[in-house]
Amino acid sequence: MKKTTGKQAAKPAATVAPEKKFNYYYLLGGIVILTFLLYTNCLNNELLNFDDYDYFNLTPEVRDLSWATVKKIFSSYYLIMYQPLPVLTFAINYHFSEFNSWWPYHLPNILMHLCNIVLVFQFIKQLTTKENIAIIVALLFAIHPMNVEAVSWMSARSSSMYTLFYLLALMQYVQYVKGNNMKHLLFTALFFILSLLTKAQAVTLPVVLFAIDYYYARKINAKMVLEKIPFFALSILFGIITIMNPETKNNITNGMMISYNAVDMFFMVCYSFAFYFFKLILPVKLCAVYIYPPKHGGMLPWEYYVSPVFMMALVYLAYRFRKNRTVIFSLALFFITILLNIQIIPSRLFIVTDRYGYFPYIGLFLIIGYVYNNWRESGNEKLRGYSTRMVSIIGIFCLAFAWIVVDRNKAWANDEVFMTDIIEKNEGVPYLVRAYGNRGNYYLRNGMIPQAIEDFTSALKVAPTDAQTYYNRGNCYRQAGRLNEALNDLDSAKKYQPDIALIYSDMAYIKFMMKDYNGALEAANTCIKLNKTIPEVFNTRAAVEFTTGDYVACERDLNESLKLNPNYTDAYKNRGLLYIRTNRKEQACTDFQKALMLGSPEAQGLLNANCK
Repeated sequence: MKKTTGKQAAKPAATVAPEKKFNYYYLLGGIVILTFLLYTNCLNNELLNFDDYDYFNLTPEVRDLSWATVKKIFSSYYLIMYQPLPVLTFAINYHFSEFNSWWPYHLPNILMHLCNIVLVFQFIKQLTTKENIAIIVALLFAIHPMNVEAVSWMSARSSSMYTLFYLLALMQYVQYVKGNNMKHLLFTALFFILSLLTKAQAVTLPVVLFAIDYYYARKINAKMVLEKIPFFALSILFGIITIMNPETKNNITNGMMISYNAVDMFFMVCYSFAFYFFKLILPVKLCAVYIYPPKHGGMLPWEYYVSPVFMMALVYLAYRFRKNRTVIFSLALFFITILLNIQIIPSRLFIVTDRYGYFPYIGLFLIIGYVYNNWRESGNEKLRGYSTRMVSIIGIFCLAFAWIVVDRNKAWANDEVFMTDIIEKNEGVPYLVRAYGNRGNYYLRNGMIPQAIEDFTSALKVAPTDAQTYYNRGNCYRQAGRLNEALNDLDSAKKYQPDIALIYSDMAYIKFMMKDYNGALEAANTCIKLNKTIPEVFNTRAAVEFTTGDYVACERDLNESLKLNPNYTDAYKNRGLLYIRTNRKEQACTDFQKALMLGSPEAQGLLNANCK
């Protein structure tokens, strides 16, 4: 036996279990699921006569997906923009769904937003190495009400889609900066091109890449500058492609309904920036469009004159934190990406829009996440207490945001609700002629003639010389059987815009119904002179010729009408009547049968009377 000493043998140290790290991906998954649930009530929203239908009605290739039409999509402008990738997705939507249901048109927007939530988390985590900052930014991005427009409105798909590729490009660039692997720079360029093919706003990426260089304190040298040249070249190329479209040029130079001087423009630019900061905290009274303000007594609304004070305070804060790379980078990310959408020279009807903040807000959300993390990791007990309270405040805001998102989705339900929202939130502006007009057309399509007449009348109070509104109200009067009032409105439309062929087509029909055959013939001839592709006017002229006994001309016009529209029910019925009159019973019965197949309510009676 060994002799023991007086000292007791030391006990082995107890093993301390490592602190279990919280898995933020569970929380991220919860945010994604919550966001999807918040947006489910927009899945059955109708497409709107606010760009949505224009993609399909003005461009036949979107309704005829093929390799040839894909080529056309990539070589064309749509609604004054070069955006082939979103338009291609619209073509895919129509190919599989047509207009049988609406959810296939909204689901891609929601899914892209959910992908962007994950990418925002990954990007901020990659950038800052702080998961708690990343989860705060992802949460605010996911459920902020200002992002509803980019998700609920089908036509705003380009906003979420370009953001997806933009974020992927930034993530690849961060990996390049950290590892200096050219593979990541090439992937940055690839995702940048995809983003450019989605929306022109992506041209800001090269400047943001410099902001990332600043964040990581990269040494300024020739390599850092040269590697950006291809990115700037792509931005310039796509910028040129964008402005080469004549309609884009016209939108830039002639888009305003209200004239402003240089002083007004200064205050409006300040207001535009202030708007996004204010809506960041209080996203209330959101609207699809914010029209340029009317001037009363030569003055803008008071908030425009206050906004420079806010901007000066913001400049002071930026100077105060000029050595804090996270704060400066966050502000740069916001200002660089929002600047392209600030109307420095008023050129459009809308001074600001919600969807323009979709990507730029990531920068402001980053500041919120950074402040929380800075307080949480501070050695100051008081600041750590602030971080705890901040979590509670963010939670309260998010509950309010979630409620607003669900409620705001309803504003995009259909043209009636959507236009009502615009009308109620933009009092006394010239654009209301279009808002009343679009809502009036919704009522007209749904057989609500008195409501349609009321809206078109309201539109004419805003713009008493608008030919389109006179035409629309005349159409309502015609359907209501008020032919004299219809004719008066069409005369007014002709007075203010005499080259619209449809005006004369409708006049021809009304005059025929009023038995003014000479007037009907004159109006029909004028219409055909202006536009030879309207099948209805050939049908109307044929009706006049049938009544006056000119059967040869009648047959020629009915054939032309059916050539223009092979499914024109009324023309088949009328040609059948002509064949009966000219003793061609077999041909008549064939036309009556065709009219019946196409849904003519009179065809069965004509078949029974003439084809037994």
